[in-house]
Amino acid sequence: MSLADTQLNPLRRVEKKQVLTVCTANVCRSPFVAALLQQRFRENGFDDVVSVESAGVRAESGREVDSTIVAMLADMGVELAAKKAMPVVEETLRKADIILVMEEAQRQALFYRLPDALPKIFLLSELAHRFDEIPDPYGLGAHAYEIMAALVLELIEQGWPEMLKRLGIDDSR
Repeated sequence: MSLADTQLNPLRRVEKKQVLTVCTANVCRSPFVAALLQQRFRENGFDDVVSVESAGVRAESGREVDSTIVAMLADMGVELAAKKAMPVVEETLRKADIILVMEEAQRQALFYRLPDALPKIFLLSELAHRFDEIPDPYGLGAHAYEIMAALVLELIEQGWPEMLKRLGIDDSR
């Protein structure tokens, strides 16, 4: 069932699609990407059919999201949904329709945790038909954060049509 089906018949409900962004500690890259994607879905009228979460393959539960990431998102006018790190759990992997990782090592870690999830795990860059890893800026200074942010914004822009396609969302409005 497509988004158009629910618009034609509002009584038909669609289960929300789930996007999971994953990095290592879930304090920089994955919360940044998740917030940007959720904002993009909201701006395009899809926030009622897609939700975005983030987690980390080695996250310490409850750890605060990096203050630089929080400030960067605030400067962009983007709301950070989850302000505390969450470790990846199998249930979240199972529920996700698409899982976006920042590095190949994270895909491998998720594969070892839940091999059945592999077909839905992608590097963020793969949606843009590229193979770039997103560098971890944690503790490396402002320039590293700027490089990471610019790459993420570029990849989300380039990969947006593929994201919608993989989620089965018709954006032909």
